[in-house]
Amino acid sequence: MNLKLLLCGVLSIYCLACLFAGVDVKVNQDPGPLLQNETSIAYNKGVPLNIVIAYNEDPSGAFGSVNGLGISYSFDEGMTWADTQITQVWGVEADPSVESDLMGNFYVGFISYKGFFTDTNGIFVSRSTDGGITWSFPSPVDMFMNSPANPGPFTDKCYLTVDNSPTSPFAGNVYIAWQRDNVNQTNSDVFFSFSNNMGVSFSTPQRISDLPPSVSQCVGQVPKTGQSGEVFVLWGDFGLNGHTTGYLFIDVSLDGGITWGTDVLIDSFISVQRFPNPAFPGFYVRSYPTLAVDPNNSNFVYAAVAADPDGPGGPDDGDIWFWYSHDGAVTWNGPVVVNDDGSPNDQFQPWMDVKHNGLIDIIWLDRRGDVNDNDFEIFMATSTDHGQTFQPNLPVSDLIFPLLPGQEWMGEYIGIDVFADFAFISWTDTRLGERDIFFDSIHNPMMGAEQLLTINHYLPTVSIDPNPFCTSTEIKFSLDFAQSVSLDIYDLSGRKVCNLIDQYLEPGNHSVVFDPNSAQNNVYFYQLRLNDNKTQGRIVYIN
Repeated sequence: MNLKLLLCGVLSIYCLACLFAGVDVKVNQDPGPLLQNETSIAYNKGVPLNIVIAYNEDPSGAFGSVNGLGISYSFDEGMTWADTQITQVWGVEADPSVESDLMGNFYVGFISYKGFFTDTNGIFVSRSTDGGITWSFPSPVDMFMNSPANPGPFTDKCYLTVDNSPTSPFAGNVYIAWQRDNVNQTNSDVFFSFSNNMGVSFSTPQRISDLPPSVSQCVGQVPKTGQSGEVFVLWGDFGLNGHTTGYLFIDVSLDGGITWGTDVLIDSFISVQRFPNPAFPGFYVRSYPTLAVDPNNSNFVYAAVAADPDGPGGPDDGDIWFWYSHDGAVTWNGPVVVNDDGSPNDQFQPWMDVKHNGLIDIIWLDRRGDVNDNDFEIFMATSTDHGQTFQPNLPVSDLIFPLLPGQEWMGEYIGIDVFADFAFISWTDTRLGERDIFFDSIHNPMMGAEQLLTINHYLPTVSIDPNPFCTSTEIKFSLDFAQSVSLDIYDLSGRKVCNLIDQYLEPGNHSVVFDPNSAQNNVYFYQLRLNDNKTQGRIVYIN
């Protein structure tokens, strides 16, 4: 038998499985005992195949003596990774969030401090213009020069987003929200700032939560943007230790974050216990919420949180509760219980995003696979009807990973970003005996006709025959209506190799041959653009 043909056949099966199921990939490449957690992920909206993941890294720095921010970047859609770090400001950096803009820049927001209420602390943003390899010196957003003699607020738990809607009058604006903990160490408020010069400078911080500072206990604020430039900020309000009544609030700005409306109360819930595992006293969770907005219809706004479904004393410490608004965050429906395990095992740390076709993807930490309710997997669910129901839950991680003694703190959130018909996911994982960051990508399977009626845009199925290939391969797709189409091929570095199609095509079946004319084995990526929508995938060439 021809060995080359046999290898092509074997790799065809392997690549097909990887395309839809995904294979977990270790992200951080440090050789030593660095510990990572609390991850945020962004797919480059301007440069295909480029992904950046930001995370806490402890210890870090030149001598491994301080806490800092790790950055991993990939130019092959998550198959391989390299590491760097954000420049430190005051010695302890944490709570990273990352997003890209339409021009290919990445932004990371984070906190930096020497101490809490009696020392220096602040919120900062750094920018990368080369795909995550290098980063600018951090720009200050909010700072306090506290001292033991003059204590002051502590800035905490920031999150960042970018307006990437081409139809928005504020496209390119960078938005960041955070909690400012009051000096009484009990109450906290939501603050907000924006940049309209690509993160070089930021507006004067403004308080956007309406409750009096003597009452509010705001936590977990998340900003997102809408199609027409709306800015939404979601947060929770509950006590530090949990197991109390919590509240979900949202506020909206229609002028790029300059002015804000009245806070809208979405619902109340029982917040999860801060330390739910007596056997693992360092395992720390909170009911931090997650927010998503449909990129093509700002009426569809979604909120989710880990809530205690049976309260203190009940066997279930956490489920994933979801609310949906179909009128731009004015009125809300829910909660919808997302996890379908039907057991008292716990679910924590949801995060979600919405694809351009309207599909909602939500992920979380899940303990359903451990009879002792300690160890975790990453699970995912998808909604095709704007949040009213969810499809059966699917495991993302390839295996269950344990809580490790002395390394129980898994961070306070995990990450998901979507692009075309893929979801890109990052999380804290302990399968290798220490806290690491892992990555996977999930491709939405084809849906039935009744489900296709619920989404906003059509993307065709692309077939590559053969794939892998040894000489040339044929790329095929079908159009339901006439439209502008471009088909580009990229290599592993993200460099465009060639353009195969760039024209207006009529409805029907279309195909084009790709011949790399190269003597090297390689992995390529196609990107098919139809008007404002994109789909892409891998092509494997074996010579």
